[in-house]
Amino acid sequence: MAGLALAVFVGVLAALRTSHWLDRNGTEELMPLLRLEDGMEVQENGSVAAPADFRAAVEKVLPAVVSVDRLSRMYDFFDDEVRIAPSGSGSGVVISSDGYIVTNNHVVRGGDTIAVRFKDGRTLVAEIVGADPRSDLALLKVEAKDLTAARVGDSSKLRIGEWAIAFGNPLGYSHTVSVGVISSLNRTMETPGGVLVDAIQTDAAINQGNSGGPLTNAQGEVIGINSVIVSNSGGSIGLGFSIPSNRVARVVNDLRKHGRVRYGYFGAETYSDSAVLQNDRNRAVLKGELGVDPPREGLLVRSVYRDSPAQSAGIQRWDVIQQLNGKPVRSTMDLYLVLLDLRAGDVLKVRLWSKGAAKTLDVRLVEAL
Repeated sequence: MAGLALAVFVGVLAALRTSHWLDRNGTEELMPLLRLEDGMEVQENGSVAAPADFRAAVEKVLPAVVSVDRLSRMYDFFDDEVRIAPSGSGSGVVISSDGYIVTNNHVVRGGDTIAVRFKDGRTLVAEIVGADPRSDLALLKVEAKDLTAARVGDSSKLRIGEWAIAFGNPLGYSHTVSVGVISSLNRTMETPGGVLVDAIQTDAAINQGNSGGPLTNAQGEVIGINSVIVSNSGGSIGLGFSIPSNRVARVVNDLRKHGRVRYGYFGAETYSDSAVLQNDRNRAVLKGELGVDPPREGLLVRSVYRDSPAQSAGIQRWDVIQQLNGKPVRSTMDLYLVLLDLRAGDVLKVRLWSKGAAKTLDVRLVEAL
């Protein structure tokens, strides 16, 4: 795949800039904003039944698809004044009748004003309830009632080969629909904004401007939020990736409750993978330091941050982390994937090797800054 580049679906004029979270610390108990539906018709062999065509699904979803325009203040040197001008665009999907909308973080990042355009022609200014760069998701809110909301499906039930329908506003062509299949599941890939995990791969045509729009199944249930394509031209070559609906649901509920996702902070730095433990020279150095041969698999701890959860639990430099919550770890990506699903206050069970002894430690995570 030489020469292929990751293209994130922002408008042509958009620039990638450092983003921030809007901190909204609510104390009220909120019901989950997104609940996963279990309404797919399933055949006896376990696969989802294919419709004769996709008109019914499309007609259900299209009214919930919106265009999201990012507007920024720009200084006009000649007129000596500040103007509000478009700086990027993408798509989104209404998930509740009272005005909550999901889109990508990179669609709204850096905008001074976010405008949402509906299929009926209305344009409303949206508040950013919260945004999460790690998952590339953002939750918006508009002041409106009785909106058509999309139904959210359970992405854990997806199977490769099922139909997939992508909705959005590619290159400004509003409310465009394309059809393909689920090409693969559980993809992990690096993007300009971070790491996309558990991604749904589809060959449904996705282009610039589709970002933040829904990917649905043949029944019109949202199974993902379109986020990234791989392309050598900036256009679709049948390699599109969506954030699965189950991850979207958890992040969105966190954003509604806290205005941010309260990821857990561990507090130890490790070498990148097990290869460092398999190098003979490194092993000799470690044996000289510790007086015993280290294991060949695991993550070697390089340093432990002061007053961190890892230090409080007793983790030390040159320890070798072998399991996290029962899952083997051999790379920093393994560590990242485990921490991604944990929140502040959760306890992480760490199985490690320490100077010849096997230990299991409980690490209570605090909120990552």
